[in-house]
Amino acid sequence: MFVNMGLQGMPEVEPLYNRPITPRENMKLLFSGQKPWWIPHTGMAYTEVNNFRPRIFPDNVAVRLVMDGEEPMEYGDLTAEGWFKLDWVFVPVAGGATVKPGDPLLEDMNDWQDVLVWPDLDAMDWEAMAKGNRAYMDTPQANELCLLDGFWERLISLMDVSGAAIALVDEDQKDALHAFFDRYADHMIECIRRVKQVIPLDGVLIHDDWGTQNGPFFSLETAREMFLPYLKRVVDYIHSEGMFYEQHSCGNCTPLVPVYMEAGVDLWTPQLMNDLDGILKVCQGSKLHLGMPCPVGPDASEEEARQAARAWFEKYRDKQVTISPMASSPFFMEELYRISRMEYAG
Repeated sequence: MFVNMGLQGMPEVEPLYNRPITPRENMKLLFSGQKPWWIPHTGMAYTEVNNFRPRIFPDNVAVRLVMDGEEPMEYGDLTAEGWFKLDWVFVPVAGGATVKPGDPLLEDMNDWQDVLVWPDLDAMDWEAMAKGNRAYMDTPQANELCLLDGFWERLISLMDVSGAAIALVDEDQKDALHAFFDRYADHMIECIRRVKQVIPLDGVLIHDDWGTQNGPFFSLETAREMFLPYLKRVVDYIHSEGMFYEQHSCGNCTPLVPVYMEAGVDLWTPQLMNDLDGILKVCQGSKLHLGMPCPVGPDASEEEARQAARAWFEKYRDKQVTISPMASSPFFMEELYRISRMEYAG
């Protein structure tokens, strides 16, 4: 069995052990509420998730995050056009992209129906996308479709941060914003549906950074009112198709965890400024699992790494967790697989 890293140009590696089931099947056990055979590995690289970020979605190209099975992507100029004809500018020093600031497409959400030109999904060649990715998706990993720009990030891209923040609380814009989010939920569901028609999918991830280093962009009450109904509708659709849902949210989002739980989110990999252990106490019994970081780096000695893996498993063995192998010790990952495999089998 070989594992595809999910990043173009990264080699495939042979796992240290023969697994009794595939990583895909193990992931499905976890998210269906059953005991997995081992602690699943999730994240961007060196994982048991096959990240699928197809170039058919223009945002993936604009922000330089294409991960698919076609020819290596040639991005060209730093500026590229994404959905809604928005110009994105890649910032090399930051390793990311942003819509050109200072000239928002929308200044008032009441104008969205007159201003926005929605993508023509019928004009996109979904069969060609499937043909170019058959080998890439033929993997024992869990195939996860990744979509950029969830509800908050899309609002920022259209209005800039200040305009988006005002729209969330402005009584004169709220009705229009609800109508837009409802339409945008339709768009995301239709994108997912069309990909799943031609590509084998096990899960969906949507990017939506809800926090800064110090705290969320908005209150729990605002998140419940403005985002929860539409996020839940997308998540419910994903679950109805037999897939799991992963929320990507950078920043300190600890106060917003109840919204993730109420929406039915299956997996969130929080950054370290979040109260990870506190969140695990809150989310027990819900669907929400946390992708936890490896506590030791690649330079740890073999003894240190294996001891850390045993301590980590004892602490989290009955919690709703996965492990992120990024920047980890191979000895830690080997030991964690070994001990979780033995303990869970018993």
